[in-house]
Amino acid sequence: MTLTEQQRDWLRLVLVPGIGTTYFIRLLARFRSPSRVLAASRSELKEVVGDRLAERVCQYGDVSDVDDQISIMSEYDAWLLTLEDSGYPVRLAEIYDPPLVLFGRGEFLERDEHCVAVVGTRKPTPYGVSMAEKFAGELAARGITVVSGMASGIDAAAHRGALDAGGRTIAILGNGVDTVFPVENDELMHRIIGQGAVMSSFVMGMGALKGNFPQRNRIISGMTLGTLVVEAPLRSGALITARTAAEQGREVFAVPGQIGVRNSQGPHGLIRDGAKLVETVDDLLVELEIPVEMRTPAFSVVSGENGGERGVGTASGAQRAGATQRASITKPKPDVSDVERAVLGVLAPDGSFVDEIALACRIPVSQALSSLTVLELKGLVRQFSGKRFAPR
Repeated sequence: MTLTEQQRDWLRLVLVPGIGTTYFIRLLARFRSPSRVLAASRSELKEVVGDRLAERVCQYGDVSDVDDQISIMSEYDAWLLTLEDSGYPVRLAEIYDPPLVLFGRGEFLERDEHCVAVVGTRKPTPYGVSMAEKFAGELAARGITVVSGMASGIDAAAHRGALDAGGRTIAILGNGVDTVFPVENDELMHRIIGQGAVMSSFVMGMGALKGNFPQRNRIISGMTLGTLVVEAPLRSGALITARTAAEQGREVFAVPGQIGVRNSQGPHGLIRDGAKLVETVDDLLVELEIPVEMRTPAFSVVSGENGGERGVGTASGAQRAGATQRASITKPKPDVSDVERAVLGVLAPDGSFVDEIALACRIPVSQALSSLTVLELKGLVRQFSGKRFAPR
């Protein structure tokens, strides 16, 4: 990874403990560039940021671990955007206290400025997962980039929905972009990098500390046109993202759920407080004033003969001229054994427990569990907390 000298100076100054956005901007206003800040004397710096921070800038400016950061970035093929770089997300730069730098892997494109956040609980119901995948997929099919936090549950479902639709998605992390969190999302993270980007305001090597996630949530809401909440209990990080979105002047949307269900309380509360109730993706697109030509899916999955590959069709060649076309490969359905077929036949849409499945199929629990594991690997079922399984 090669940084410009200007980017290196930005990173050096950002790495000074306690610098923060406010002091950083004050220093830039006084000295015009990070290089001049780093070259300034302690007495000059003291006039702007006080004695203690001035001493830190002088002390850390020449011994910061910029080279270590660049080395790790090179290892992971990562890149850096500073607040003054032309590629920095325009909408994010407009919020109060924007991140000074963003690390990333994959590609952040100009068209990703048309993006919507889809967030929710880490412990969703099958209905919540289905809704997250549905809305994310329909947004992606219309050329809207789906942004989420790559957490378990709704976030992961939103990323999958966009990816499976052949669209773009961006994951904003609460850790360095060289770290996978949670670890079970390793494959998902690599899919996102190949079909979008993972981004973070945290330096390479930073772990997923609890205190990092409010900043992660501010970026998710700040860089998007609006935030859609799909299932969230009252004490959920998704609701923090929604409140932050409202404070940033962004639209907030919520998918209604079943009355009396814990995961419905958050979206219902948001709707009572003025969030827009969303039943279809058009409800969201009209409210965001998305151009009419983007409200029709830009592409659709077309099955080829004998499971072969076919091109992806456009809604209108004139409207979509120059847009990236993605091919879609239709995968053949996996073979299943008689026992696996029986297990699939007794699964409830909202999930069934292993002992219920074993009883219904009249097979041992161990055989039911092994069959479910195989079916999960084949992509035919999904597992929820408490060893509960539902058809995919």
